[in-house]
Amino acid sequence: MILKLLPIVNHSLSYNRAIDGLRGVAILLVLLFHLFPSQFSFGYVGVDIFFVLSGFLITQIISTKMQNDTFRFTEFYRNRIRRIFPAMILVLVVAFLIGYLFLFPKEFESFSKHITSSALFYENFRLIGEAGYWDNASTLKPLLHFWSLSIEEQFYLFWPIIIWLIYRYKLDILRSLAIIFLALIIVPQFLNIDPFYHSLARFWELTLGGLAFVLLDRYKDIKISKYSPLFVIMFFVAIITAYDNHTYSLIRTIFITTSTALLITILSKIPNHKIFSSHILVFLGLISFPLYLWHYMLIGYANIFGYDGFETKIILAIVSIMLSYLTYIFVEIRARRENSYKFAFFLIIIVLILATMSHYVYKTGGLADRGHIKSIKNTYFDRVPFKDANGTKIIEDIVGKNPNISHIRANTKIMQEPFFVLIGDSHAYSIYDALSGEILKHGYRTLCISNNSIPTFIKTVGSLDKKIKEKNKTIYQILEKIKPKKIIWVSRGQIYATNSSFSLNEKSDTNKQSFQIANFYGNLEATFKYFDKNNIELYFVLENPELGFSPEECLKRPFFNAPIISKCSIPKAKYLKRQEKFIYNVKEIASKYKNIKIVDTQNIFCDNKECHAIINEKLIYFDDNHLNQEGAKIQAQEIVRQIFKL
Repeated sequence: MILKLLPIVNHSLSYNRAIDGLRGVAILLVLLFHLFPSQFSFGYVGVDIFFVLSGFLITQIISTKMQNDTFRFTEFYRNRIRRIFPAMILVLVVAFLIGYLFLFPKEFESFSKHITSSALFYENFRLIGEAGYWDNASTLKPLLHFWSLSIEEQFYLFWPIIIWLIYRYKLDILRSLAIIFLALIIVPQFLNIDPFYHSLARFWELTLGGLAFVLLDRYKDIKISKYSPLFVIMFFVAIITAYDNHTYSLIRTIFITTSTALLITILSKIPNHKIFSSHILVFLGLISFPLYLWHYMLIGYANIFGYDGFETKIILAIVSIMLSYLTYIFVEIRARRENSYKFAFFLIIIVLILATMSHYVYKTGGLADRGHIKSIKNTYFDRVPFKDANGTKIIEDIVGKNPNISHIRANTKIMQEPFFVLIGDSHAYSIYDALSGEILKHGYRTLCISNNSIPTFIKTVGSLDKKIKEKNKTIYQILEKIKPKKIIWVSRGQIYATNSSFSLNEKSDTNKQSFQIANFYGNLEATFKYFDKNNIELYFVLENPELGFSPEECLKRPFFNAPIISKCSIPKAKYLKRQEKFIYNVKEIASKYKNIKIVDTQNIFCDNKECHAIINEKLIYFDDNHLNQEGAKIQAQEIVRQIFKL
């Protein structure tokens, strides 16, 4: 009955009901995983099922037409465009409009990058180095799921060429694809690439689907239907083995993809399979593509806006299915009836316009001048330049052009005493404007030289790569040249010592990117010893409290009646529990050296019970760990008070 609501589109292949049922299983797994990740922790394998299925079907289309001498590259890419672009454009446009209406400038600026990379199919590369698939922060990225679509589209670009070359030079297709498959699964293991998001680490899954079709096509007379119960059981066992997994596992992925490939060969022979041709699964399979696009975009925005309760998730599931049904009926069906190449070209133009608009949003800082958000104090999230003319000129005179340093700022053209040098990581850069202004009141100039995500150690051991070591080396070359007498160190600390970021939810204390530095305290002591030996006063500023939530949640969002959270603070006891060992160790090391002074600004952020993100009715954080300019002013005043003992 339910399938009467859905017309079947024209396919390049004869329609197989069970294959759509398998799609239904895959999208159901993904949907349940994204809505209820703890209860359906195995659901992420739905994407692997899609990969194998896509590889199987696309190879079947290309190979069948090659054998019949009817394959045309232009036709193939036209069909891919009219299949993928219409629903994708609709979802991205809606995502853009929601962002325009509700996101703060900093959020919209960041989100616009993901719209561009999603529209141009390189979202998987954008996500490398950002939040991991299982990280808590991933739930705040409404377009994170476009990573898999990007990989598929990248695969579609070159796969027809490979199949064509095999047929053109009359190579054995089974042997050729087997070699390609083995190369794609083995070679990435020896490359320093992201094993989850990188295309080269995933193409083997689609290739496996292609290999499954070639095997089935060559040995089509073999009766494999009798193995149907075995392969179905194997398939569901492979899914269950992924339960409670929170990292990418090649072995588990091989198990699920191999099971899927075997199941597809069975379903190709049994299009009316009792399980996979059920009405509900086929219905979900038919709307699976728009459902994949819609559901996570809605979930991501709901999480950003603070709606993540059980009732909300049920509503999101229903709305996602309804929107997907409407998209299938009024967008997909109509688009796939269009055979005109002009229509395909028109879709490409729309995608390029959308990507250009998103890039413009990024370049303009998230359209901070939107009329409906002018009542919100956008200066909370203002960015200051990473480098300025004074600092760049001073450093270039010492080490030459394009110095390997992230942040270079100075409020003087000539480095002469009295002056301070500000070092550390991005926290040093964040406080520079406020701190240099306060220090100038006491007659001292300031130079800031710091790097993102790395403390300024004199030496490093273990986890830091060559590029980062060279950055620190450059900083110390500068210090030896200008011979400062006073240095202020501002950076994160605990995360480098243990790789533990702060969160109000203990289970979300995970980092896809490892910040941990091997022998952190040993490196710190070696650095303290260096400064003490050279008779340099080093003021080591203990890091400000991390929030464990986004500061935007403290503000009233456009068109919302109230902030997401009313209590914009964290328990002081929890902050101290995370920091106490780090603080103790740092103070213990510093006590050995007369020129190392510890500056603790904790009391300006915390009272007896809470550490606050709003002080004097002003938001003081840029994100969950960096201070904004309001917060930097407060901290800078306290640092200067302690340095000059006011």
